[in-house]
Amino acid sequence: MATDHPTALGPRLSSGRIVGLVLISAFTATAGWLTATGFVRAYAADACGPEQRCNGLGTAGYLAGGILLWLLCLVATATTAHGDAPTTEPSATSDRGVLLGCLALGLLGAALANGSLRPWLLVPVVPLALLTAVLDRHGARRWRAFRQETRHRAEQQGRLEQYGITVPARVTDLVPTGAVSADLPELRVTVGFTTTDGAPRTATVTDTFPAHGTPRRGGPAEVRYDRADPENTRVSFTAAPQDAAPPAPDLEVVAALERLAALHRDGALDTAEFTAAKARLLGTGLSAGANGGR
Repeated sequence: MATDHPTALGPRLSSGRIVGLVLISAFTATAGWLTATGFVRAYAADACGPEQRCNGLGTAGYLAGGILLWLLCLVATATTAHGDAPTTEPSATSDRGVLLGCLALGLLGAALANGSLRPWLLVPVVPLALLTAVLDRHGARRWRAFRQETRHRAEQQGRLEQYGITVPARVTDLVPTGAVSADLPELRVTVGFTTTDGAPRTATVTDTFPAHGTPRRGGPAEVRYDRADPENTRVSFTAAPQDAAPPAPDLEVVAALERLAALHRDGALDTAEFTAAKARLLGTGLSAGANGGR
């Protein structure tokens, strides 16, 4: 099981993974030796003595085998070093660190290519190894910070569930952040609420909301807060009541107005008579509606 405490190789590395990395390191150095030996035998005229065979097939085998083994070691190192971290978490190791570390080990093996020491290939090994250590140390610090923040958020949520108090709130501010997720704009919503001891406070939440559930300034909300830590809050929004539907028109009044309009068009009523009759009808209809509503 992986450990959560930091070690020299970073967190999440169990003893089994450390042993695996050591074995992969040996294979990586071997891959560098095979690749460099293939290049030497392909391009150095004096690379092969009487006891060595430098035919084209053998040289190609060195080159292909070395490159393939190096790529396999690179993938194996990254997989082993990253451990079982979820993809949503930052890794305790750096991908660039893994690449540079494999390159350093490959150069270490290449320095002994074809049985002869080549000291100039050892020169970049030390700086590459140091850079690998720096990158992995940075990754380990980032991973520990992420784990601490995750643990802290979980503790806060636990306290809210156990000791939280829910109070009504109102939306006081609503600002688009400019970000968009799933075609929905992200909003930064601030709500105001009053604690049980009468202290006014605010809470802010940044999220996306469906079109039918977007908060509105002055709209209702609820805040659950921790009395011991009022900054620890959780905001939920309640749907605003729908506006009252307009009253249905009085069908009898509408029919009477249509008859008056027809009489006016036919000349049976002049404009003054039509206007007076319409006013009386509307006044009667409104009065009837009001009386009926009592």
